[in-house]
Amino acid sequence: MKRLIPLVLLAIALPAAAQDPRGGAPGFGSGITPIGNPSALIAAESAFARLAREKGQWTAFAATSTEDAEMFVPQRTLAKTWLKGRANPQQAVQWQPSTVWMSCDGSAGVTFGGYHAGGADKTSGGWFSTVWQRQRKKGDYKWVLDQGGDLTAPLGGADFITGKVADCPPRPHRDPLADAPPKPKRGDPPPPPRPLAGPIPPLVAVPGSDSKDGRSIDGTLAWRSTVLPGGTREWTVWLWQDGKMNEVLRRTEVAKNEG
Repeated sequence: MKRLIPLVLLAIALPAAAQDPRGGAPGFGSGITPIGNPSALIAAESAFARLAREKGQWTAFAATSTEDAEMFVPQRTLAKTWLKGRANPQQAVQWQPSTVWMSCDGSAGVTFGGYHAGGADKTSGGWFSTVWQRQRKKGDYKWVLDQGGDLTAPLGGADFITGKVADCPPRPHRDPLADAPPKPKRGDPPPPPRPLAGPIPPLVAVPGSDSKDGRSIDGTLAWRSTVLPGGTREWTVWLWQDGKMNEVLRRTEVAKNEG
C-alpha cells in the first residue's frame, strides 16, 4: 500500500504518568506506566506504507500483522490465512490516518482515516480503522484488527493528524508490608489485562451475529467489532478520559446486499 502520511500533529493530549500498584507497568516491567505516544503509531503507519509501496499491498499487510490478527472480507477472518499466497494488486491504495487514540500505557492504539485508489484516481475510496498493539519482545507495533468501508465523499479533516491519549487512572498503592511481586523473566507470558478503567455498554448478543471486544492492557482503551447476520458491520472505540470511558469512534458499514 502507499499511505500518504502528513507529518503534522494537530493535537496530542498527554496525561500524567501513573504509578503501577505492582511496581511495574502492566506487561512491560518498569516502575512508571509508559505514556502512550501517538507519534509511534504514525511512524508504524508510515513504515507500513513504505513497505506496501516497495513490496506490495498484501505483502505489507502480512508482514506488519500479528499471528492472530483479524480482518473483514467481509466476514471476520484470520488475516494470515486470507493473505497467504494472495497476489498483490498492481496499484496499492493510498491512505492516511486523521486520528490516533492510545491507551495510557501505550500498549494499544487505534488509527482512523481515509483511503483512495492509487494513482490519479482520488474519487473512489473510503475509511479505514486499525488496532495496533505493542509487542513485548521489541516494543514495536503490529496490527491486530483492520477494517474499513466505502465513502461517497472524501473524508473531511484529513489534512492533520489528531493524537489523543487516555488519562492514566489512579491505582491504589501496593501494601508495603506485602511481599514484592516477582520480576518478570524473559519468555514469561504477559500478565492478564486489567479490568476496564470504567464501564462500557454491555455487549448485546444478536442471534447469528459475530461480536468481539478488545482492550489495552491497562484497560483505558477498548473496542468492539460486530458483524450482523446480514453482513453489516459495526465498529466502536472507547477511551478513558475525565473519569469515564468515552465513545470516541462509531462507524456502521451497511452490507451492500442490505443497502
